[in-house]
Amino acid sequence: MSTITDVAEEAGVSRSTVSRVLSGSDAPIKPATREKVLEVVAKLGFRPNAVARSLSGKRTYTVGVLVSDIGNPFYADVIKGVEDAGLPEGYNLFLGNTNFDLERGTTLIHSLIDRRVDGVIILFSRTSKEWLTTLAGHNIPVTVVDPDASLPTLESVSIKVDFRPGIRAAVEHLVGLGHWRFAHVSGPLDLQTSRHRRDVFLEELAARGIKPSHIQCEEGDFHIEGGREAARRLFDRKTWPTAIFTANDLMALGVLGEAHARDLRVPQDLSVIGLDDIWPAAHSTPPLSTVAMPRYQIGFQAMSRLMKHLKEAKPKRKSSQEISLATQLVIRESTAPPRR
Repeated sequence: MSTITDVAEEAGVSRSTVSRVLSGSDAPIKPATREKVLEVVAKLGFRPNAVARSLSGKRTYTVGVLVSDIGNPFYADVIKGVEDAGLPEGYNLFLGNTNFDLERGTTLIHSLIDRRVDGVIILFSRTSKEWLTTLAGHNIPVTVVDPDASLPTLESVSIKVDFRPGIRAAVEHLVGLGHWRFAHVSGPLDLQTSRHRRDVFLEELAARGIKPSHIQCEEGDFHIEGGREAARRLFDRKTWPTAIFTANDLMALGVLGEAHARDLRVPQDLSVIGLDDIWPAAHSTPPLSTVAMPRYQIGFQAMSRLMKHLKEAKPKRKSSQEISLATQLVIRESTAPPRR
């Protein structure tokens, strides 16, 4: 295996010059020298030792990523975006699954601190103030996706998801088809993001003259079975809706399953719209209409903004930045005019 000394000798430069070229340092280096070093690196097949680089540069080139539920396909595209932004810059990921458990998340946060990660990306609806305070105390920058409004303003970046454009389009689509009896299956209502999705849906219905008495709400748990149980409660009533909007696609798949078990045809007897646009949505029976989240962009932007902060040798001041990404409606085959 070639060493940094071999590269330096072959290129006729110092080891520190090789190190500056490979680290992308802002130190002044002649273009010809930089090109020569990179040629020798390629020729010798030199690969920098990650451990040595972390010790010398006081960085580990690792980022911790906490997710709510690793079983949800939503996170596959998000993590792909994180990796695509980080790998070209030499960053690797430590992935932690909180399983919607704050205590488990706290344990993972301390584990990431012990591993000396350079930054943390939090994709968890129950983000704790304690987590952010603890990470800030260790000077570890954070990117939080869809944060709770009650969280403190620390040195961090937040990726906000604007649900209104997609939900508004979903409501316009259903009302335009002629629906007037609606239901919403929410996520756990102790989560700010669940309440927000529900409230936007209700506001958009009210803006189109739909009476509150024509709207039913049931609480789910963001899982398929939770959606199915909510659908059971809706279908057991004397009057059930002709259109259901769920707070994520997994619960929508549960609604489709319960509808099938009761011989209800979708979309002839019941229209269903989910939220997320996970890959199974396009392959369900029928293919599911859904409010699409910009999953890949969420991950890519979260990592890009975090790395931008890490590259600032001396941040000008502690601040909080917010980036907003919009949702949009994807119409497939699970919606149709209500049966007369």
